[in-house]
Amino acid sequence: MAIVQDNVNKLVLFDIDNTLLNGSECHKLAFNEGIKVAYGVETSIDTIDYLGMTDMEIIYEVLKIHGFAEQTVVSKLQECIGIMADTFNKCAFNYQIKVLDGVKELLDKLITSRVIIGLVTGNIEPIAWRKLQITGLDSYFSLGGFGSDDVKRSNLIRLAIRRAADKFDFKFNDNVYVFGDTPRDIRAGKEARVKTVGVATGRFTKDQLKENGADAVFPDLSDTSSVLKVILE
Repeated sequence: MAIVQDNVNKLVLFDIDNTLLNGSECHKLAFNEGIKVAYGVETSIDTIDYLGMTDMEIIYEVLKIHGFAEQTVVSKLQECIGIMADTFNKCAFNYQIKVLDGVKELLDKLITSRVIIGLVTGNIEPIAWRKLQITGLDSYFSLGGFGSDDVKRSNLIRLAIRRAADKFDFKFNDNVYVFGDTPRDIRAGKEARVKTVGVATGRFTKDQLKENGADAVFPDLSDTSSVLKVILE
């Protein structure tokens, strides 16, 4: 786990896909297999606009299209999640997962600062940690809110804050920063009343992230000093 100094006064939470990493075709296959085995439906998450959704939310929305009632989805949700995790573990090394520009350099700087580094990701927890393990980033992160914890992304932020309070006695006071690449990341941060940093390394432009209320926006994370200024000053 990441080294955390005493008397931390910042919590920095990162989305994973298209913020820290890209290349998640195996994750799509995991969805397809989980839904097929658990619910008996052959489908694809490409049937919906899933960017920025949590994994559980994606499962609900895809199955809604196929006429599934919420109660039916809930009854097999944990089975679906388990199959997804197993499928991802089997296929992950067949697909390249790449660390995006500037990510490791930024994390190296943050790890020596008075901050807690965590995750807020729509990925179910086993898949999130596996992606980070494969790319060697897992040791930077001390905690997180994951797509297997809750359907709603803003609740994942609140959960990560509570976990920081429990683990490190962190005091929430206008000192939490959420990094993400989609408008849903930004809107969730606003709903949770934290500061938001948009990173235009996915499908959405800097302007689109600004329009959704991002407090700061970067084309990517390669300008380490500028990103640190937003967090540390």
